Amino acid sequence: MILSMKGLLKSWEYGRGIVLKFIVQLSDEDLDKELPRKNYNTIRLQVEELARIQSYYVNAMSTGKMSFGGNPVQDKSKQGIISIMAELDEQLEKALNALDGNETINWHGEQMDIHEHVSAMIGHEQMHIGQIIAFCYAAGIHIPDDITNIMSLDG
Repeated sequence: MILSMKGLLKSWEYGRGIVLKFIVQLSDEDLDKELPRKNYNTIRLQVEELARIQSYYVNAMSTGKMSFGGNPVQDKSKQGIISIMAELDEQLEKALNALDGNETINWHGEQMDIHEHVSAMIGHEQMHIGQIIAFCYAAGIHIPDDITNIMSLDG
């Protein structure tokens, strides 16, 4: 894997690790608590959406074209979501290994450099982590201690 992709993968792994900690450490009740948002109004729905969006990004790395549609999350249990995320993370690492850094992805007629494409995927994951944290504060959901420690948050 080229050095720039290794760096992007490390950034991805950091954020994905936080998402996985939320899934594992929150109760099903907290994962399903309704949040102040129209769509994806539970943490479980947000993490399902993260898996779905990741599948689109990874698929685009092999097809050269960003396309939205379909849902890889069939089993919506904690273990089901964790399993599909692990599978998608393996696919992501394989895709990154195959890149030389000069690829572009067609985003609805606009060409996006592969580094921008991967960075956008990371940014999307990070945005949802921020939303999940804010929703935890707003809904009185205890943020797991190891997340507050790694992110230097107020408990």
